Amino acid sequence: MDIQIYEDAANREQWLEQLKNCDWKAGAFLYSLLKENRFHERYGEKAKVLLLTDGTKLASFCTYAEKDEIPDTERKPWIGFVYTYPEYRGRRLMGKLIAQVKELAREDGYDTVYVSTREQGLYEKYGAEFVAVMKDAWGENSQVFRMNTYGFYGWETALVPAKTTDYPGIRTPRDLYNILWHVWEKETCAPRMQQDWSEENRTLGQCSITAFLAQDIFGGKVWGVPLGDGNFHCFNAVGDCAFDLTSEQFGDEKLDYSLLYEQTREEHFQKAEKEARYEVLKAKLSAQFRIQN
Repeated sequence: MDIQIYEDAANREQWLEQLKNCDWKAGAFLYSLLKENRFHERYGEKAKVLLLTDGTKLASFCTYAEKDEIPDTERKPWIGFVYTYPEYRGRRLMGKLIAQVKELAREDGYDTVYVSTREQGLYEKYGAEFVAVMKDAWGENSQVFRMNTYGFYGWETALVPAKTTDYPGIRTPRDLYNILWHVWEKETCAPRMQQDWSEENRTLGQCSITAFLAQDIFGGKVWGVPLGDGNFHCFNAVGDCAFDLTSEQFGDEKLDYSLLYEQTREEHFQKAEKEARYEVLKAKLSAQFRIQN
């Protein structure tokens, strides 16, 4: 399945027709806004409609915008109009769209995204936290939730400055994460985990090479959390700031970052494949800047 931006899609009429046939009232409203070219007027010039497509079929959709149906609030941005067609339900496809919205929000400099809903227990599955009950544009009560756009351990304080200018634009670990999100791939995953790597689990098997690359940029030390199978999960500490750019691979499992065992690249790179993956990751990171420039 692919995620497309409606505004950039070549076959917009095809997707618009499927929106028209949506059995959800809000979906029909979104269709009318797009058909009548009123969507951006209502939700902002930078607002986007995200389409999760399965070949020529529309599986799910949502919007990303600075405005929502909650008036008189400074909170932004928002995810809205979230819908999955009946035949695609039960596959957690909404998670794919939420991940894409979070990426868009990060690129726009936001560390939080909001959602207004009357659903119970739905967005909480994706890490949403309740904020308040607020009145929507129709005067009805709606629950407002927020979701962090960053999911890695220590993201809140991952603001230590880069010590090198080799990667212009990478000022903090958050910036590094934003770019590595597009760089991590099966090739850079530990061989024993590659069969389980996916775009939905990008950080799987990337810990040591990522931690040493982060050390190149921010200094500090690389520490390891024992995993019980003889291996260590690597993360970074620069002064009092600890961050783990690849912690999301563990899902809801909480690691004990107080169990500290210093890790060295001399020891890790005794494995030729690991050093090779580190060099690949480093080269791919550098290539991102050549592409941007």
